[in-house]
Amino acid sequence: MFENRLKKLKKDREKWSKKENIFCYRVYSEDIPQIPVILDFYPKGLVLFDKSSLRHQTENEKEQRFLKIQEIVSSIYPNTPIFLKNRKKQKGKEQYIPLSRESATHWIFESDLQFKVNLSDYLDTGLFLDHRITRRWIRDRVKDKSFLNLFCYTGAFTVYAAKGGASFSTSVDLSKTYLDWANENLSKNQLSSSKHQFIEADVLFWLEQESKKPNRTKYDIVFIDPPTFSNSKKMNEEWDVQSKHRNTVLLLLTRFLNEGGEIWFSTNFRQFKMEVPETEWNARGYSIEDLSETSIPEDFRDKKIHRLYRIFPK
Repeated sequence: MFENRLKKLKKDREKWSKKENIFCYRVYSEDIPQIPVILDFYPKGLVLFDKSSLRHQTENEKEQRFLKIQEIVSSIYPNTPIFLKNRKKQKGKEQYIPLSRESATHWIFESDLQFKVNLSDYLDTGLFLDHRITRRWIRDRVKDKSFLNLFCYTGAFTVYAAKGGASFSTSVDLSKTYLDWANENLSKNQLSSSKHQFIEADVLFWLEQESKKPNRTKYDIVFIDPPTFSNSKKMNEEWDVQSKHRNTVLLLLTRFLNEGGEIWFSTNFRQFKMEVPETEWNARGYSIEDLSETSIPEDFRDKKIHRLYRIFPK
């Protein structure tokens, strides 16, 4: 059943991606409930995620089942490297340790831009494919505007903003590794400039400190895509998106936006509920638009892969 489904998807995705000029995409996403895996295509390899649990199987059964699935994928994509990702429960610093040290990195195209991806070493490759449409939207509206990218990861949104003609940008993340990666992405696209600043910092602490400055920089567009949860020892406090997003978003609204500025807030927490009601936005002179459904690309069967909100002046 899985083999037949994957054969059909491969054919359909290849035809669709060629028509849309898309080079990296999702092929399979738990389409069959009994086969809970995710398969992503990149020009130089496939990334196969095991999403199964240990509820009804032992660790050994889980591994054997995953290897069997890998064999089927290999038969349909012969001579194509497959990078296996298997999320396990981790504690403390374990969640920040790379899965491997293969460093299977290469450059891929998205639109007319290039990004470095790492297919082997981390759970994520360096480019969130589900935000392909969102990146284009930001690029289309940022010309001659200032841009703030919080929890910027490898800076894909910053690259799009720079290409779109942003007047200047600030990108903040806790990880030096990711910030170096973001700088590489900018340089590869010949967009490096003193106009685009990267800051290694705890985002919450940075916002708190900046908000106290009377001459703080304000922005026309703020994009924030925080983790669901983080307890890194580099942070002053734990981050939980459900309990912390309200204060963070309101701080951005009141302290960091130019007149006419807007916030784009995204999360991949599946049970997320926006705790600022529309009536409160209205009372502050703003509206909120849920763009989640239209922002999810066609190759993503999972329509809850992320939530996306745009908060803008009325």
